[in-house]
Amino acid sequence: MALLLAVLPAAVPARAAYEDVGVSARATGLGQAYTAVADDAYAVYYNPAGLATLDRKEFATTYSRLLTGLSDGSNLQNSFLSYVQPLDGGRNGTLGTAWNYMTLDSLYRESSLFASYGRRLSREDHAPLYGGVSLKFLDRSLGGTSAASNSVSDSGYVSNNPDPVLQHASKSNFDADLGLLYRPRPNWNLGLQIQHLLEPNVAFLGSDKLQRNYKLGAAYRTPFTTLSTDLDFLAAPDGSTDKNLSIAAEKWLPTLLYGSFAIRGGLGVGTRDYRNVSVGLSYRIHRMQFDYGFSIPVGGLTGTTGTQRLGLTWRFGAPRAESALLGEMLLENLSTPAPVGSPEFNKQAAKLVAYKRKAIDALMRDADAQANLGHFERAHESARQAASLAPRDPVLADLDGRYRTAAAYFPDISAVISQQGGARLEDGLMKFIAGKDKEALASLENARLLAPSTALDGMINILEAKVGTLAPAVPTPTASVPAQVAVSTSAAPAVAVSTGAAQAETAEQAAKRILDATTALLEVSFFQQDWKKVVELGKQVVAIDPANVHAYERMAGAYHAMGDHADALKSVEAAYALESDPVERAKLKAYIGALKAVLAKERRPEKRRAASAASPEQVERLYEAGVELYAQGRLIEAREAFRRCLELDAKYMPAQRAFARVQAEMMQSGQGQ
Repeated sequence: MALLLAVLPAAVPARAAYEDVGVSARATGLGQAYTAVADDAYAVYYNPAGLATLDRKEFATTYSRLLTGLSDGSNLQNSFLSYVQPLDGGRNGTLGTAWNYMTLDSLYRESSLFASYGRRLSREDHAPLYGGVSLKFLDRSLGGTSAASNSVSDSGYVSNNPDPVLQHASKSNFDADLGLLYRPRPNWNLGLQIQHLLEPNVAFLGSDKLQRNYKLGAAYRTPFTTLSTDLDFLAAPDGSTDKNLSIAAEKWLPTLLYGSFAIRGGLGVGTRDYRNVSVGLSYRIHRMQFDYGFSIPVGGLTGTTGTQRLGLTWRFGAPRAESALLGEMLLENLSTPAPVGSPEFNKQAAKLVAYKRKAIDALMRDADAQANLGHFERAHESARQAASLAPRDPVLADLDGRYRTAAAYFPDISAVISQQGGARLEDGLMKFIAGKDKEALASLENARLLAPSTALDGMINILEAKVGTLAPAVPTPTASVPAQVAVSTSAAPAVAVSTGAAQAETAEQAAKRILDATTALLEVSFFQQDWKKVVELGKQVVAIDPANVHAYERMAGAYHAMGDHADALKSVEAAYALESDPVERAKLKAYIGALKAVLAKERRPEKRRAASAASPEQVERLYEAGVELYAQGRLIEAREAFRRCLELDAKYMPAQRAFARVQAEMMQSGQGQ
């Protein structure tokens, strides 16, 4: 009942309603020195400016037993729920909502609904300023009490008349909190929170305004370590101002295999004999975090066994900084060969051989089709590309030479095939391509007799030199019947090169043939890191097949490797719009986030780019990304995450140990360089 009386109006206005007792188990362990920390979903309550530093969705809940063990048996409980939603990965700020509910048995309750928003206020990267606001709907009420029907007179006598105040034992109003967070150095945070900005009237009857509270905070952070302090100016029940100072420390102990553990503690001193001691523990595994906080007053209020809180936080997806860094790593993996000897390298090598075989087969089919149509210059271009993929293959080299010779004398005979001697000319050239030199010489001599030309003279001279005899003086009839010769290569399976007239292709068949050849050549060019060729071929593929996701991805990798991040972003966004597989969409989304971050830096260069300027949050998130990749068995990417972590902070021991462990495992499995 003592606590109930504290929340009821008296001769001197009592402002114990909506007293700031905290809501977070983690913040409780830090002695509520959280104004300059506020880096999770509890920022809605402690400092809405901290929302601007969040870049992924979070849900948090806490259950509290406040001031247990009081002599009157009071059961004071507090429940808190919060959800935050970054907009565009936090680039457009972060929205938050929360519900805070406190009860004293069935006698009294008060609740607060929060609608919060925080965003970055400054453009400078080296010393960002964040701001935030929380709009609140306050509601408090009394349950059934004997005092409601038995008023107390001014002389102190209890009457049987209803109490005029308690008959209206419900009150609602609106309020607001304002917050600022400033980071003058990567390791330093300064925070300010103003509570009860609107000074709402919360009296059941009459007037009783909540006075403003002012909180100043500072925090020094290194990776997985926080030192924080708060200086609070709080409205006291007698109308004065309480001044409380809290100092706290937190240490996370990350492991590669078993999650991360944290210990924390805080001390508080202040006016009106305020003394407080607090401790806390946490365990985080992947994206789930469990918190426990305990605090006990050692001055002022006595007869209590303290306040205990249990909290759960769930983070959805990867944070923006992590996504950007992982996206960059994945893009670099797409445009950089895997370490020699690693399974990834062997897979890439096998893919390269397979794509070369496929490309050679597709290119030779295209050369054959073009030659049958009389387009020998185009046919030679396809044959030349096929030969370049297997430079040691004598058969492909010979075919390339024959197509080159035919194209030099007869680039395009499609218009003369139907004319006199045209069929003989085509037959002779196709037999020459097939290596049937004597038969080709006879057909070309027949063509010259029907339609003499200097080009035929030159071609016949070459064949006479090859055969070692002159062309027949009398035309030799030859049938224009398609002939086949199997051409095998060391880098490709048997490639069928047809000679003679071919059946007419449909437009669809021709498009598929060209698409197959271009796609295969695109893959080979990508693995050979011929980035300009990749872009050129990728455009050809999407011109034929606008829904080809893989071509857009390959172009994105090529643009990224060439430093053209704007076009890389366009290609990735095009692939993302077409992709239906959720796993692949998640990767593409990571690429988009990474490229947007790179472009933002290019448009707004940082004044300081040194590795030492990295914030502790970047190091922590990158380390956690490496742990998650390691758990997934993605050792190369995990090692890269730890390596980058050490680039940001070379002395960070957990990253050193993790990098060494992953490197050792890779060497044992044959994946290390």
